[in-house]
Amino acid sequence: MGRRKKLAEIDRLEGNPSRRLIEESGIEALGEPFIPEHLSDDARGCIDVIKQAMPPNIYSALDSFLLSAFATAWAIHKKATLVISEPKFQWIEASKRGAGVESPWIKMQRQQAALMASLGDRLGLDPKSRAALKIPDATKRKSKFAGLLGTQSYSSNFRN
Repeated sequence: MGRRKKLAEIDRLEGNPSRRLIEESGIEALGEPFIPEHLSDDARGCIDVIKQAMPPNIYSALDSFLLSAFATAWAIHKKATLVISEPKFQWIEASKRGAGVESPWIKMQRQQAALMASLGDRLGLDPKSRAALKIPDATKRKSKFAGLLGTQSYSSNFRN
């Protein structure tokens, strides 16, 4: 099957390292992401933090649903973590047959952490995903040697 093709916008953000023609694929998503009213206060706050932490025009209105899923997973993970951190928390509980099993709160916390890792990767929220996105050409400083050999080059050093 091969590797999944990157989105055209990601190729542009990375500076088109392959130097191949960037082919537009799909349609351009429009609008600003919104915060659905049905989410809990914790989930709404999570989306607010994500929107403020990322550069503008990274997310569109279509990404609101994925952001909502991530934020809901985070809110459930937070609740499970708070319950687990209580001093009287029972790590092992008795099953219907009397055997010792881990608390459902631990399972819930683990599942939500896995979901957040998966969705966070898609949303560019983990360090590895963010490292793959480089500064767009428009915000890079031009090197004083730009155009000397007939090619555009940008300085990797932001000091003069």
